[in-house]
Amino acid sequence: MRILLFVCVLQMLFYNTYCQTTAIFSLRDDSQYVLCYTEYSNGIPVKNTELEFKNTSSCSGNCRYIFDFGDNTPQVIKDNTSNTSHFYTTDGIFDVRLQVLSLTSIHDSIKNRPIVSVVFLSHENDSSQLQIGYTGTDNTEKSVILKIADTDYARKTLSQPITVYSPFVEADNYIYEIDDPSTDEIKAPVQSFTHVFTVDTSNFKSHDISKWTYYWEVFKTNEYGEPENTPFTQFHVDSIEYRYTFPAENYNPGYYVKLKIALDTSKFDNYDDVTYYNLEQCTYSKHQIIPVTDYYFTDNTQKNNDIKSRKAHVPNTFTPGGNDENDVFFFNTNGVDVFSVWIYNSWGGLVYTQEAQTISWTGNDNVGQKCPSGVYYYVIQSSNRDKRHESSGFIQLFRQD
Repeated sequence: MRILLFVCVLQMLFYNTYCQTTAIFSLRDDSQYVLCYTEYSNGIPVKNTELEFKNTSSCSGNCRYIFDFGDNTPQVIKDNTSNTSHFYTTDGIFDVRLQVLSLTSIHDSIKNRPIVSVVFLSHENDSSQLQIGYTGTDNTEKSVILKIADTDYARKTLSQPITVYSPFVEADNYIYEIDDPSTDEIKAPVQSFTHVFTVDTSNFKSHDISKWTYYWEVFKTNEYGEPENTPFTQFHVDSIEYRYTFPAENYNPGYYVKLKIALDTSKFDNYDDVTYYNLEQCTYSKHQIIPVTDYYFTDNTQKNNDIKSRKAHVPNTFTPGGNDENDVFFFNTNGVDVFSVWIYNSWGGLVYTQEAQTISWTGNDNVGQKCPSGVYYYVIQSSNRDKRHESSGFIQLFRQD
């Protein structure tokens, strides 16, 4: 570098010309073009995505070296060619650029102040138009657009982009909800043990969602929410959404459900890349406690430890033919037990029976004939051994057709 500067000085003294400013830099370690950003199990971030760039640019006199790492972090601006480091913490593909600017032709009121940003706008007739941000004498940020000759300015993009895969999220990595088949037009019974797990792509933001696999583990818990040593069920899927039915109620406090997001190395075209870039353990896990209750019962009795004190949540009227949300008689179930229902008319005659995990009655009898308006009597049972779902009562049918 000293030899290069000496040659530049000779050129300026004897030939009255300037040295050509050049931008030359490289990644110090070629095995870091593809990275995984995650963290230790104890929550301490791993700086395995900290990169070092070698700057071998040439520039005479008072110069600035402006690094842009492509991840929306502030530019790093230096006045020397020492190596520059950067730590990536987000998933994505990033172009790294270096600008080299000689301040020779820039007015003292700008070059003697801290330069905070340099943005390339255009190039024409052997000069580049730059927008230069700097801190004024009043300590406010100012901006000016200048034309800089090619001898005083150069820029370069790294030979290949930096690719970062990251399963790490600060918040929860999935959301869950009870599967509700209802639509805006049609109401339908809920099976409350059945949940839909969905990877939360508002937190887990990958530039290539197809490269990941999702490992789910479900644990029983003690009263403090601590999981048992081994999960009672586990599965992995490629889809970001999965429908799962819990085997039984558990609301004190609930099930411990863990999601591990893992880079699926089998989906890479060249497995040598996986080993070269050390991507085998690109995983990250988080868990949530999910309480599961039986929606067959009313909201205020679902969690009663005394099963006999729970009250069934069964409607007492419905209006078949009305084309509204009350068109069908149904009640929520848990999605595990098989329910049976018997419907009797006011004379004690059996008009309808059904056995299923989800029960609904459209107001027709067993042969498909419409039942007239009136009061009917229902009996409900389920396959649950403790007979918790046994109930009976009256329902008023108001036919609208």
